Amino acid sequence: MVDKIGWREDPAVYRVFLSFLRGAFEGGLPPTERLALLDARRIATVSEAAVNQALASGPCVIVGRGSQYFLRNRKDVFRTFLYASRDYKIHRLITAGLSEEKAITDVDTIDADRAAFVKRHLKLSWPEPHLYNAMFNTQMGDSYVAEMLVHCIQQVAS
Repeated sequence: MVDKIGWREDPAVYRVFLSFLRGAFEGGLPPTERLALLDARRIATVSEAAVNQALASGPCVIVGRGSQYFLRNRKDVFRTFLYASRDYKIHRLITAGLSEEKAITDVDTIDADRAAFVKRHLKLSWPEPHLYNAMFNTQMGDSYVAEMLVHCIQQVAS
């Protein structure tokens, strides 16, 4: 479930529903602290804890979830941002089997949702280039990007 809503803002109806559950009605439910609801703010808190726990467990690859921000002061972390043009992303999704309409909708909403989530909960713009050690255009091809990534990590590790 976190993966489906992890970078999206909560819909207005859901936020109203949460307000209702949190006691905005007479005879309300227990205080917010006792409610374990999965809203965007809680996802940000849980994400930071998960990122730190994963890193504490040993070498790992962490994809998204604000890790570029949570780990910004760590010298033992290599932060990478992968990007592509809108047209390329749409083409890639269509090639993967999505309809053109769905691909366009996904490309136009997912990045906007990520940007809104990062702005609201991390107080940053998305992407923030200074939080990354490298940025790669995936239009170069997966194998080329993978080779470049491995080369960078080897250089940093040595």
